[in-house]
Amino acid sequence: MKILLSASAAFFASAISVMAQTYEVDIVGYGTAENFFEPLSGDLMVTRSSSSIERFEGLQSTPLAGMTATCFGSTTILRGIVDGSGNCVFTDPSGDKVLQAWTVDEIGEGFAAGTWRFIGGTGRHQGVKGRGHFTQETNALTGSKVMSIIGVAQWIED
Repeated sequence: MKILLSASAAFFASAISVMAQTYEVDIVGYGTAENFFEPLSGDLMVTRSSSSIERFEGLQSTPLAGMTATCFGSTTILRGIVDGSGNCVFTDPSGDKVLQAWTVDEIGEGFAAGTWRFIGGTGRHQGVKGRGHFTQETNALTGSKVMSIIGVAQWIED
């Protein structure tokens, strides 16, 4: 009985992996950002950010083709240690969405870097999985933002 269950589990695991599409993520997004900085002392600062990404390069042959994104979050810097997180909501042309969580590992003037992971999605993006790294640069004078995202994403096939 134990061998039969193990064989069944292996069959279903391989069937599930066959039914998923995996994509290498290497994209660049362009948009605008609004950032708020509040220095509380020489050792403590808090930031709040929100942004819209209107255009991505590198999504053409993926389920994310044509998507836009809105992002928001907050970061504290205490004695040089960065602690921040937030979310991005990606929306495809048909209105289906993907929720992404991010954390900031490094921050500087007009620059941030960290990790991201997909939480889930709606419609054709239900069950989406993925993770990777991002960097972003923001021009404080114009508010323009360029975000580079790398990693792996996986969708369950219909």
